[in-house]
Amino acid sequence: MIKENTPGTILAFLLGVTAGAAAALLLAPKAGEELRNDISDVVNNGVNQLSNKGKDLKRQAQKLVDRAQDQVQEAIAAGENAYSRAKNA
Repeated sequence: MIKENTPGTILAFLLGVTAGAAAALLLAPKAGEELRNDISDVVNNGVNQLSNKGKDLKRQAQKLVDRAQDQVQEAIAAGENAYSRAKNA
């Protein structure tokens, strides 16, 4: 079961990793263009990871919604069946 704060925790973690990596790159002695390329790579990797995690969470949420819809339909069918039996009794 997914905890309610999982997406927020993951987002905070990824932002922290990205900020730490950017700070490390900024403090490293490199040429300007090389540094900008490194920062761009780190940011792009972070965005890609965040996008992938968002897609995973969306798939998991859709599975939960589908499962809930199935259970609701089963409950409706059981209720209709019980009502029909009670009505005919």
